[in-house]
Amino acid sequence: MKLDETDRKILYLLEKETGTGLTHDDIADRIDVSSSTVTNRIQRLKADEILEGFQPQLNYEKAGIPFHILFVCTVPIERRKALAEEAIDVDGVVETRELLTGTRNLHVEVVSQDIDTIEECSEELESLGIDIEQSDILRRENSQPFNHLAEEMVGESKEE
Repeated sequence: MKLDETDRKILYLLEKETGTGLTHDDIADRIDVSSSTVTNRIQRLKADEILEGFQPQLNYEKAGIPFHILFVCTVPIERRKALAEEAIDVDGVVETRELLTGTRNLHVEVVSQDIDTIEECSEELESLGIDIEQSDILRRENSQPFNHLAEEMVGESKEE
């Protein structure tokens, strides 16, 4: 599916304003279309699997969840997708990322209230056939919308 200017504007604003409570009416006002156009476009973007969902970005530390760990793992390339899908069901796993490399090709993000749960999670991941190469404590993540062309189309600039 080819994205048009309206699609790109909607995706940009959804990505930029994640967690702000931006409504379809708000988006419509900012890009000068009707609210029903926004609703229809979002439904189509979901149906076409371009928009995969809306997920808030949490600050686990402030939420009182002290352990936020990134496991850097290696899995057989032919099983990478299946193992990533299995890993997401392990208690404490909040995200998996598949990488194209031959080694260190799966990142598994885990959160927990206690170290025992982290250990249980790592044991369960290893029982699935996931080799944990490294673990790191995550402090903070920063992100920004990719579509800088849409940034200009909705009349915003980095200086704002």
